[in-house]
Amino acid sequence: MRIDFEIPDQLPTLNEYISAERANRYMAAKMKRETQEFIMWHLPKLRKPIETHVYVYFLWIRKDARADKDNVAFAKKYILDAMQERGIIKRDSWKLVTPYDRGFMVNKTNPRTVVTVSTERIDDWN
Repeated sequence: MRIDFEIPDQLPTLNEYISAERANRYMAAKMKRETQEFIMWHLPKLRKPIETHVYVYFLWIRKDARADKDNVAFAKKYILDAMQERGIIKRDSWKLVTPYDRGFMVNKTNPRTVVTVSTERIDDWN
């Protein structure tokens, strides 16, 4: 089983989350909630959650290369939590989900995050 979807625009980075948390502890929680709600609009609808182990691959396409890759990849937390809340995955535990970063790219006119969920490991992206 394989599911592909895209989330348009850029998701908040770790540094943006930390800044919100330092400004006001409620701002970070609001940022996480609003980001997850935005992501859920772009998730596919499934009849029932995938209950077996899945591999989740992220391709991060940003407007520019200003943010460090590890700060950008922090957004997988938002995506996995939204997938769990929507009922795509049962839980995002070690036993059920293995996340991978496929890569990082720059596209000034069409930044987005491309997500692939697969029950089998994908080694060849050709």
